[in-house]
Amino acid sequence: MHLSGQTPLFRAKNLEKYLGLEAIYLKLEGSNPTGHKNDRIAEALVKYAAELDVKSLFIYGSEQYLKSIYYFASAREFEIYAPKTKETTSFHKKYPEINWITIPVKKSGTQNEVFEQYAAAHQYFYLSEWEKKPFIRGLAIQKMMEEAIDKIGTVENVWTQINGGYTLRSLYHETMRKWVDGTLDHMPKFHCGMSSSKIEILEQVESIHEIIVTTKANKIAITPEKLKEAVKLLRKLENIKISATEAYSIAAMIENHGNLNGNHLVFLNDGKNEIDLEEISKNQNLDKDELVAITRHLLEPYNDSIGETADAVQKAIDKGFIFKATLNGEVQGICIIVHMGFETFIPTYHLAYIGVKKGNSGRGVATELINQAIEKTGGKLSLHVDRPNGRAKKLYEKMGFVHMYDRMLYKG
Repeated sequence: MHLSGQTPLFRAKNLEKYLGLEAIYLKLEGSNPTGHKNDRIAEALVKYAAELDVKSLFIYGSEQYLKSIYYFASAREFEIYAPKTKETTSFHKKYPEINWITIPVKKSGTQNEVFEQYAAAHQYFYLSEWEKKPFIRGLAIQKMMEEAIDKIGTVENVWTQINGGYTLRSLYHETMRKWVDGTLDHMPKFHCGMSSSKIEILEQVESIHEIIVTTKANKIAITPEKLKEAVKLLRKLENIKISATEAYSIAAMIENHGNLNGNHLVFLNDGKNEIDLEEISKNQNLDKDELVAITRHLLEPYNDSIGETADAVQKAIDKGFIFKATLNGEVQGICIIVHMGFETFIPTYHLAYIGVKKGNSGRGVATELINQAIEKTGGKLSLHVDRPNGRAKKLYEKMGFVHMYDRMLYKG
């Protein structure tokens, strides 16, 4: 099961109305485990390292890149090394488990080259943000586009931001694949937001310039002021949080949508909804009756009897978990997990109820609640789904659940 990916695809209806556009879909990559698109790449690279049966990794890159690699690498118990540089000084206390190494860099060489040589000499698997391993990275990023097209269908305009060029290339390759197999009847137009200085640099870098030419991407210069405006507007209209450094794609769309028609797909590298998620099962002041009422309200029309719901809530309080999603103090979702009393006969825990308030479609509320349930139970989790509820079943399957058997109840 992948821990990254299957991120929310949110229909930004308020933004559509504000801009006068037909349809805007936001791919919220901030819902990945460490809150960034890089998690897709990190999970794929760490999996590749495990396949090669290496024991130690050498990581070099930005803090977000380091954070993503560290998250997946530590779960597989790799030995992790990283270079001490001026840029990494603030990381040392945050990641004390990493072996930080001082490596001299001569003026004649670049840090990336020196660190790569050091890693090779010590038989460390080198994972640099600037050492692309393009095939693996490309496959990881292509999944973003695949997930989006599978839900939207036809896409007319794709908005992203560009740095090294591999994201744009990967998204383009996936749309080309979908066009060739007939899923898309035409290729979308690509638009890339970036700073003015970045455009000047890219035009001088032959490899990246070639990608822009190949994809026929529209380059759009965005000022710092426009980035801040885009961040504020997205938060105000759609309750979506995004950092200014990752807001080039949405800023470019807001400023340059012009007379572009059809669906707009915007990739937000660390975009995430503002809904808060918390475990409340151990709260001493928990109101059981209120929880029962909230659960029944959110689960209409799939309600059990009041007695059954109250029983499940009590069992979750006694020996289980309850997660609540809220936005500005208002409940948006609930997840009730009960302990079944078994360790191996059947899964130890059962997801008794999960309900999400109407209007949250695409925000990923259900996905985040289920992810919390899986993490808290260590994956020892079962659930029931009504046969007519195909949408829910599809979500559960994508998250790693499989259909094992049909339940039969004795009615006398």
